[in-house]
Amino acid sequence: MTQLHLANLGRATRTTIHCPTCQMQYNKIDPHDQKLHSQHHMSIVNGPLFWKSPVPTALSYYTMNPGLNGTFLLITRSSGKIHQVNALKLLKTIDIALGAPRNVNRSQFFPRGGKIFGLVSEEGRIISLVAAERIEYAYRRIASGGDNSGVETAGEKEKAVMGISRMWTCISERGKGYCKALLEESLYGFIWAVKVTKDQVAFSTPSESGMEVARRWSGRDDFLVYDD
Repeated sequence: MTQLHLANLGRATRTTIHCPTCQMQYNKIDPHDQKLHSQHHMSIVNGPLFWKSPVPTALSYYTMNPGLNGTFLLITRSSGKIHQVNALKLLKTIDIALGAPRNVNRSQFFPRGGKIFGLVSEEGRIISLVAAERIEYAYRRIASGGDNSGVETAGEKEKAVMGISRMWTCISERGKGYCKALLEESLYGFIWAVKVTKDQVAFSTPSESGMEVARRWSGRDDFLVYDD
């Protein structure tokens, strides 16, 4: 008698699949997994639902950039606990979309001065986000000639103030400059009454698209990077 294993029957019988759009792996014959994938997929394409409109006044603030549609959102260690918890869940969703490590310990993100700058649609969905945290040093990325996708760094530490842990825009709103606008907002809003300069900002191992944003925004190929 021969015992058959599903793994031996070829790819057609495998039930765990990977969605190339939202980067989620799920069981295609499990109704629960299908529902989770549907929700996550919608979040990545149109933005995760963060708060039913309108956004609470305590979390919203005004920007000097009138060309952007939506409400700007700022979540800090002074924000309510429920807002901090929801924000950390939001970062986990973005980790999946970016293919970033999912075991990042963010228990001290807000206590150590981390801030989340976001742009919220009229439906209460986060359509773009920048997560910034306090850092003391970073490393200079080595520009690699024609190949600009690598993250090889010099070995010497350089002083830095603000680390961009995550930056992301939902698929349907990309190409509108939202991430770069939020990066500009973070320069003014990260430290009270102090403007952080671009040469004090580092990026946490950005994705290929994130590399391009960092390069254009910083104005240099050898921008600072760090490991969060």
